[in-house]
Amino acid sequence: MMTSQEIKEIVSSITYKPDWAIKVGKDGDRLFLQATVAGEDSVTACPTVWKTGKRYLSLHMSRQEVVGAVFGLIKDAEEHEMREWFRYRGASIFNPHLDPDVLAEVARKKASFVFRENAMSMEEAA
Repeated sequence: MMTSQEIKEIVSSITYKPDWAIKVGKDGDRLFLQATVAGEDSVTACPTVWKTGKRYLSLHMSRQEVVGAVFGLIKDAEEHEMREWFRYRGASIFNPHLDPDVLAEVARKKASFVFRENAMSMEEAA
């Protein structure tokens, strides 16, 4: 079993981009990872500082699991940003902040779907 100090030492030995700070916090008795990032707002393009979601840790984790949790935290945060910044015809169609109830309404409409005729077989005409 690790101590919280050992987990903090592992995390403090990890580096990523200069504008990213990764910390170990505590929520009651539970440890968590969270990154603070300086960047641009995807809507206004103004400088902003934002925090990632929390990733909870266990004192029973191995070093590899702690390092992997930090990697996963960064990967998920970068994917979140990619989804916010990606635009199709000026719209952020993969934005993780889209209302799931609105998306459900779009998904219920047959006209919302586009398919190739050969989508299932992937056979191409000769």
